[in-house]
Amino acid sequence: MIPVNTFIDSFVELLTEAYLGPPNPSATWFIDNEADSGVLGVLKGVSAKEASKSVYGNDARGSTIAAHVEHLRWSLAMANASMRGEPFESKWEESWDLVHADEAAWDRLRQELRAEFNALVEGAKSQTQVPLDYFSGVLALLPHAAYHLGTIRQLVERVRS
Repeated sequence: MIPVNTFIDSFVELLTEAYLGPPNPSATWFIDNEADSGVLGVLKGVSAKEASKSVYGNDARGSTIAAHVEHLRWSLAMANASMRGEPFESKWEESWDLVHADEAAWDRLRQELRAEFNALVEGAKSQTQVPLDYFSGVLALLPHAAYHLGTIRQLVERVRS
C-alpha cells in the first residue's frame, strides 16, 4: 500500500507533464523532452483562426482545436467541482458545444484551461484522503489529457498544411 500523498505526487507529476510539459526535460514519462510540449505549451502558438478551423470542412463537434480545448477545460472544471463536493453533472455533450472562437474568446479559453489545471493541481495536493468514486475519475484525467494532446497536435499540423 502506498500513502495517499505518494499517489497524489505521482498524479500531479503526470498531469503537469500532460498540460505544461516535462517538469524535468531529461526524463519524461510520455511526451517529448522539450519545454512547452504539453497541451498549454502547444496552444501558445495557435491563433484563434487556426483554433477555429475545422479539419473536416464542417462544424462537427470535435472538428476544431477550440472544441478540444473547451472539452478539456470542461472536464477539469467538472473534476474541480467534484473535488469541492459538488455533484458531478455528466453532460459530456455540452463540453463539445464550442466550435469557433475569436481572438478574445480564444485567449480567455486558454486562460480558463490553465486556471482549471492549476486549481486541480492545488486541490489534489490538499487531499488527505481520496474517495473511491473520485479516485477513478481523477486517474481517467491522465489518459484523457494524453489523448487530446495527441489530437490537438495532429489538428495543428492539419490546419497549417
